[in-house]
Amino acid sequence: MKSPTGAVLAALVLLAACKKEDDLGSEEANTMVDHAHAENLIAPLYPLAQALRIGPGLWAPDSASFCLSVDSVLGDTAMFPANGPVTLHLRFSEGGCLDAAGRGRTGPLVLRYDSLEGDGRARLSAFHTPGLECAGFRIRFGASVSPLSDGRHRVLVDSSAIWRQGAWSRRYRGRLDHELISGTIDDVPGDDVYSVTVEVIGQDRYGTAYTATTSTVLEVATGCKWVRGGVLTFVQSDERERTLDHGSGCDARADLTVADTRFGLIIP
Repeated sequence: MKSPTGAVLAALVLLAACKKEDDLGSEEANTMVDHAHAENLIAPLYPLAQALRIGPGLWAPDSASFCLSVDSVLGDTAMFPANGPVTLHLRFSEGGCLDAAGRGRTGPLVLRYDSLEGDGRARLSAFHTPGLECAGFRIRFGASVSPLSDGRHRVLVDSSAIWRQGAWSRRYRGRLDHELISGTIDDVPGDDVYSVTVEVIGQDRYGTAYTATTSTVLEVATGCKWVRGGVLTFVQSDERERTLDHGSGCDARADLTVADTRFGLIIP
């Protein structure tokens, strides 16, 4: 019986081939397909959390811009950070609410803040979700955040995802280094652009292990619901050369290359 993600693979289009069709099929791209879908949901979450501008005087996000509501707040917000960390339990709205990027999500998001940034916002130290749904996927993950000396932030992620139903699979674990390259953390939620450097290991839906690293840094914008640029290089045990190219611009298209064959992928 085929995996439900076969519906996604059906969207792969063989664009150019230097090998015979029976030598190389769409299953060769399984790893990159699974990674592309997970990445498109995970990479924007830190920029999204930053855009909330959480901190003293603002412990509830703009629900209209972010489709988020507060379930509960744990900690002393009035005396933060003197009296310890504050944890926000948020929930993405159901019923078709779209955020500033045009992305709909449902489910919980938990953010933990432990100190102040230089501009007075609360510094995000960790975030997680037990099951966030978006674009046909459910994803659960945990992440810790630490500042780097050059103004970047390192997000260490450990996650897994499924296609609607079934056993948890598709592991995605490693570091995503974010740096704000355009926009400012202000009242405009959709104008921030980050460069993201990736070094992760994972497993696709069949348990095939891989590593993925950036050969060209990714570009993630709070106003775009797809990763809008950058190239990843994949390493697997079969040693075929693999790349995932997000192209340039805010669109759903990505190009997958395995050895001498290129596929087109439309990411929901």
